[in-house]
Amino acid sequence: MAKGIFTAIGTLIIVALILYLAYVSTKFIGRGVSLKARSGCMRIRDQIVMGRDRSAAIVQIGTRFFLIGITASQISLLSEVDEEDLIPFEDPDTEEKPYPDFKELMDKIGRGKKKNGH
Repeated sequence: MAKGIFTAIGTLIIVALILYLAYVSTKFIGRGVSLKARSGCMRIRDQIVMGRDRSAAIVQIGTRFFLIGITASQISLLSEVDEEDLIPFEDPDTEEKPYPDFKELMDKIGRGKKKNGH
């Protein structure tokens, strides 16, 4: 009987550890994908994924803007872009994210359980 209890507790600890590591991993990966790279002279103004290991980005260097193509093996300059040609389609703050944040999902689930009295 005691062996079964220890096995259940051990399994529960392992599951909790896996969930915690999944949470930490998604936070770490999310930071790596972020477009908020730190640089004093240049920054990525916008980026779009166009396929597996393929994307296009607008890079600002000083007052100039460049459209670049990015693949797993190279980065190519496609063209220079004038600032007045950069017109946003929608406000990025109100645009819906393609994937919800893991922490937001966990918070939402937690709030739902609290409302139900569990």
